[in-house]
Amino acid sequence: MKKLLSFGFVMLLTTFAMVSTTNCQQSTSHDGPISVEEFDKIIGGDKLVMVDFYTTWCGPCKRMAPFIQQIKEQHSNTVIVLKVDAEAQMNIADRYRLEGYPTVIFFKKGQVIGRSLGYTDYDGLMNLVNKFK
Repeated sequence: MKKLLSFGFVMLLTTFAMVSTTNCQQSTSHDGPISVEEFDKIIGGDKLVMVDFYTTWCGPCKRMAPFIQQIKEQHSNTVIVLKVDAEAQMNIADRYRLEGYPTVIFFKKGQVIGRSLGYTDYDGLMNLVNKFK
């Protein structure tokens, strides 16, 4: 019984530490929530839209976040970059039958024109942006 209680306490502390760390990383590398209406309006435009569907616990998502941010900051004339927490915004994410994280989906005029599943480095993401622009 004592071992079980100790194990439970350790698991509780571990979970708390993971959640605390994840939330700090999320706030520096991803934008806040977006409304369904705003999302639909943005992806419906003529400009290429790149949507990063991520989760806060996903290691590859965290490693890819700086590349997504760099594209957002340096290539805003070519592509609109949105970041969607797939668990917090299931009302958007569930539309696209995501098979894993990260998933990057490209849109033009409201239509999916491409997607990438899993970790992709900066060059790979830019190749996709250039392919779909």
